[in-house]
Amino acid sequence: MLKAINNGELVYVPSKVRLCRYFDTSRGMQVKDFLVLEEPRCLLVVENKDDKEIGVNYNGETWYVSKRYIFKEALGG
Repeated sequence: MLKAINNGELVYVPSKVRLCRYFDTSRGMQVKDFLVLEEPRCLLVVENKDDKEIGVNYNGETWYVSKRYIFKEALGG
């Protein structure tokens, strides 16, 4: 199970994982767009309010990724 992650920490996101952006509608949150990572990335956590997804900074914008596909980045060696 994934350990607690705080804003400002790095997470490792493997390749082939989908990132989503959302917008609010009268019917609730809808997917605005998505992308699939071609290469693995270490991304900065900017939002962690949901039990299922976490907000990360990708190319200067907040994208959301399922917590089931990420790993907490261990710094050092």
